[in-house]
Amino acid sequence: MGIRLFFVMVILMLSTGCAAKRPVLYPNEFHRSTGSEKAQQEIDDCLKRAEEANAQGRLADEVALKTGKSALVGGATGAVIGAISGSALRGGVIGAAAGGTVALVSSAMKGPEDSPVYRRFVEICLHEKGYQVLGWQ
Repeated sequence: MGIRLFFVMVILMLSTGCAAKRPVLYPNEFHRSTGSEKAQQEIDDCLKRAEEANAQGRLADEVALKTGKSALVGGATGAVIGAISGSALRGGVIGAAAGGTVALVSSAMKGPEDSPVYRRFVEICLHEKGYQVLGWQ
């Protein structure tokens, strides 16, 4: 029962605060003349174009590598803790599963806006439309 509770807690921690980030625009003359509603539509258009262009820059191999490394570290840590508490094998298996799960869920929860290439694509798209991006929030 304890391991199930652990996994539920890990998933809840990872899902907290995972709202998609959006560009924040500088209120230049063009932005003021078009209005906030039109600016938000333009942001949506640029976000969509970046996704269609596959500008995330993240590969499945990167996710697999991170998951494997985390499982290895989790397994080693779990084995040490398990050895102290009585079962290195059981601790290693639980640690590996936990480490791999955390890395996989973490990678899956990252949105495309976390990629510098994706962000730059959106910023250039908005610049071409007349907007200036201050940052992302």
